[in-house]
Amino acid sequence: MKRKIFAALAISAIAFVSCKKEEPVAPAEPGMATVQGTLWADLDTWNDTDQFGGYEHHPEYVPSGTKVTIIVDSEDLDATPDPLFDYQDLKFTTTVGTNGAYSITDVPCYNTPITAKIYFNDFAADQVTGPLSTDKAHTVYTLGWDNVTVYDGAVVVYDAEYSW
Repeated sequence: MKRKIFAALAISAIAFVSCKKEEPVAPAEPGMATVQGTLWADLDTWNDTDQFGGYEHHPEYVPSGTKVTIIVDSEDLDATPDPLFDYQDLKFTTTVGTNGAYSITDVPCYNTPITAKIYFNDFAADQVTGPLSTDKAHTVYTLGWDNVTVYDGAVVVYDAEYSW
């Protein structure tokens, strides 16, 4: 009888010692991506001809100061999203430089690709339509928004042209 009790205690002790408590795993730190590009618009239609008078498209850089915004849904950064949590959008904005270039760095993401939205502000400009300084038409240029895929370490190039 003592042997059976001793065997049962030994088995219980082994089972108790072999059980491990689950340690919580710290969430992974997000990495970063960069979205950059050059933006154009047809600000001068008068220069859109070749030497023979035929059409040849020559867009110009968009005005400096035009805003570009990236929006990341913070739910995409949660490996196990909680359906009851109110996730917020993370917004990153920059302005276009004198050469039409923009760059948004430090867009948070992980190794797994996520989709972010890129928004381009509309702008208004006097479009050159003829050879005289008075040959201009006040024009509103639009580009809207699009999706971009980002992941840790990515440099995404998104060049685009505004329409009018």
